[in-house]
Amino acid sequence: MSFFFYNIIIIPLFFIGGPLLVIYFSRKGLMDMHFRERLGLIKNLPRKGHSKRVLIHAVSVGEVKVAVAVIREIKALGGNYSIIVSTTTKTGRQDASRYLPDDISIVYNPVDMLWCVKRFLRNTSPDIFINLETEIWPNFLFMCKRYGIPAFLMNGRISEKSVRKYRQFKPVVKDILSIFRLFSMISDLDAQRILSIGADPHKVLVGGNAKYDILLNDATPELSKRISGIYKIDNSRTVFIAGSTTEGEEEIIIEVYKNLRMDEPDMILLIVPRHIERSYKIASILRSYRFDYCLRSEFDAHVPGNKQVIIVDVIGELFGLYSLGNIIFCGGSLVPRGGHNILEAAVWGKMVLYGPSMENFLDAKRLIEKTGATFEVRDGDELLKKARWIINNKEKAERLGKRSRHEIVKNIGSAKKQVEAIAPFLYEE
Repeated sequence: MSFFFYNIIIIPLFFIGGPLLVIYFSRKGLMDMHFRERLGLIKNLPRKGHSKRVLIHAVSVGEVKVAVAVIREIKALGGNYSIIVSTTTKTGRQDASRYLPDDISIVYNPVDMLWCVKRFLRNTSPDIFINLETEIWPNFLFMCKRYGIPAFLMNGRISEKSVRKYRQFKPVVKDILSIFRLFSMISDLDAQRILSIGADPHKVLVGGNAKYDILLNDATPELSKRISGIYKIDNSRTVFIAGSTTEGEEEIIIEVYKNLRMDEPDMILLIVPRHIERSYKIASILRSYRFDYCLRSEFDAHVPGNKQVIIVDVIGELFGLYSLGNIIFCGGSLVPRGGHNILEAAVWGKMVLYGPSMENFLDAKRLIEKTGATFEVRDGDELLKKARWIINNKEKAERLGKRSRHEIVKNIGSAKKQVEAIAPFLYEE
């Protein structure tokens, strides 16, 4: 019944909105050479002899990194596996190509229309499906059930906002969730939320966050040295990094920076917008403040030297940049956007500042808060006050930052725990 209800809504929407979808993909630069995969048109994928084929869906960049940890643990089981990773976003696919071993097949996830999903599953022929985080596509799951492909949700996270939406259609959502064999959720709160929208209590466990495992592997002295070489920031300068910022935050940050420069005139500000296409707006604000700035994408044309502000308009460098920061603010949190993963800064042994909107990273917030290595700030005045505290208490700030890294170290091993939970299905003939 849920299958019928879902499709009677989505099929007319697809035909009405299909042309708009094509225009959207074109404008976003998503009509690449692999676009046909979104329609289920997958080329023949290599399989190792009679190996079991595992399909892992990783929506975008963050989930791809989790996939790295999960794949490592699957291979550690010692079985014979052929692994496919599907992504939704273009950047996710690009990062999958960069981070994953050459023996992993990488494809786009299909549009959730029956004919696309059927074609995709026929062409990929997975024996097991692992869905990372919580992007749920009903037709994909319905077809997994029809073809006898066991489905698992791993590293599951669900926001209160999503829960409110799902509750409006709880009977339908419950039916869809029943297809999963197991839900491995990041935290107790995520487990409670998935239960509240109809998940079977016997299938739900708390497996922790596999991102901890990856963070420690990625936070290397070599990466910090490489990033330092790119940005060529003088070690004597205080570095203020505003990471993954969104609209409504940059002007606050720039105003705080202006005030901090009264005490630290050589301070440099690095603004890393969540969406790099907004860089021109940030540049406009900086011009109004008469700050001397440059774009990261223009480094080849001129070395930044003593620029006051750098707008990081490239993807993939924020994590390494955190290693250079003295004052770190994680964006998407002073405005209601759910926050940013503060562990990416904390794993470098840094104190972290963030706003009150951290709904998407409550597990990370709880983990680091107990170390005392974070400050929640409600507005620009509090951000200025806490940033000054860090500047004036450098040794204490460093000690607290190291404490947060130690707390992350204590929580590694989640990927192994989650893979062990589905191991019986991986071994099953």
